[in-house]
Amino acid sequence: MMYELYDEFAGFGGSSTGVLAVPGVVGRLAANHDATAVATHELNHPSMDHYRGDIAKADIGRFPRVDLFWASPACPPWTDARGKKRDFDQSTQGVLFDPVTGPRALDPKVARARALMEEVPRYLQAMNRRGTPVLGGVVENVVQVVKWDEFGRWRREIEAEGYRTRLIALNAMHVTGRVHGKVAQSRNRFFLAYWHRMLGRDPDWDKWLRPKAYCPDCDQVVSALQVFKNPRVSMGVYGLRNGQYVYRCPHRSCRNRIVEPAVLPASTIIDWSLDPGPRIGERVDQHGRPDPLKPKTIARIEAYLARRVGAMLAPAGGTWREHATGVDEPLPTRTTRETDGLVIPPAVVPCAARAGLDTAVPVGRPLPTQTCRREQAVVIPPFISLQRNGGSARTGYPVAGPIPTVSAQGNHHGLVSPPTGGADLMALMSYYGNGTTSPVDRPVGTLTTRDRYALVGGVQPVEACTFRMLEPHEIGAGMGFPADYKMAARSKRKRVRGYGNAVPPAMAEVLASALVETFSGEPLEPAA
Repeated sequence: MMYELYDEFAGFGGSSTGVLAVPGVVGRLAANHDATAVATHELNHPSMDHYRGDIAKADIGRFPRVDLFWASPACPPWTDARGKKRDFDQSTQGVLFDPVTGPRALDPKVARARALMEEVPRYLQAMNRRGTPVLGGVVENVVQVVKWDEFGRWRREIEAEGYRTRLIALNAMHVTGRVHGKVAQSRNRFFLAYWHRMLGRDPDWDKWLRPKAYCPDCDQVVSALQVFKNPRVSMGVYGLRNGQYVYRCPHRSCRNRIVEPAVLPASTIIDWSLDPGPRIGERVDQHGRPDPLKPKTIARIEAYLARRVGAMLAPAGGTWREHATGVDEPLPTRTTRETDGLVIPPAVVPCAARAGLDTAVPVGRPLPTQTCRREQAVVIPPFISLQRNGGSARTGYPVAGPIPTVSAQGNHHGLVSPPTGGADLMALMSYYGNGTTSPVDRPVGTLTTRDRYALVGGVQPVEACTFRMLEPHEIGAGMGFPADYKMAARSKRKRVRGYGNAVPPAMAEVLASALVETFSGEPLEPAA
């Protein structure tokens, strides 16, 4: 049996791309207000019908009935990252329901955000009145949506139409789609999944939402359990220190120790063939005048160089040693061969004035969350390699140490490369405000709808580092879009904004898989 999809607020089509990767799903209708978004969606999903317009003003009762309803209500931010008001057409999901200017504010944009959320139960009610209920669906938004003063009532309206619901807090870097794989980005999102009671069964959420992680005490890869630090909390962001939940080993033998799921590093989405950019100390504008970076951006790079880009000696050339050592430690035992390379790891530097962009991260971790702007830069520190005879190096570990399952997959291997352009020399930097730098061996931060990340290469002093912004195709890769995804948007700004508003396809694929399995009663295979 085939199940039809309606993707409301479809944007560039990340959610459609993910859902349609699930066996048995076909696209019926996609809706969005933005012409460029609709054109991009049509290029990639030509078999679907498309509605361009304001959903709140549409006669939703005349829309086709579908089996699976995906909705990503855009939330107009009340202030952007630079403190200026933004129009709805330039909205991002990064600041929904801000506690200061949020749900109780009288701003018409806030009323608009609330109205868009109401479109979900409105469609479900319309289909029920026709006697053809939707089987199930997903609502995607930012985690702060649960602070909305009408959230409880809104959820109960969905349940009143005959649905069971589940709140899901999920970070993009922890999902693995069978088709779309992993996402090299840390992107925390709220999902409300719902399915009709008439189905008589519930989705197997453990099967689809428990990421693989290595437990060093059990010495095995396990299906990690999501555990909220406060048992009374059911929504939030992932984080060992500042998050609301962590992942734990399911085995009692290790006392359910905290484990870290495998992640895809940001280095996998950076186009290393591109020019790394000019040295920071030699930047000029289009008129040839000096164009220095902002002091806060410089400060982030300096902090990263001091904190993360400490030089290390990496064993190379077939030596017996397996681990890299810091240069602040005694020199390892010398042999008669040149067996050490001097390495300075790469970093991602945030350049944005928004919450959460406080520190640089290594390039071996996921990118920070991508917003609607280009706000991350990559720093490339030069290094000296002393290996000879093409000998294969043993595993070298970043100063902070890799997540075990990442290193087991080889995500940190082979990152050392010459100063002329290598992943191991780079960092991503958020480009505005008080953000910080991160190495490219981590997931990229949340990608917004503007250019906020730059590629920087560095060695002390900062002026010797190279710097460039991430290109749209790199941001698209960081969102998990296929490399051959077609773009109707011509300007960089529109492409970046569209990507930043999108749903990573892998997230939609995994959630839809759990629902479709429930619809049909037939098991689907998750990613290995």
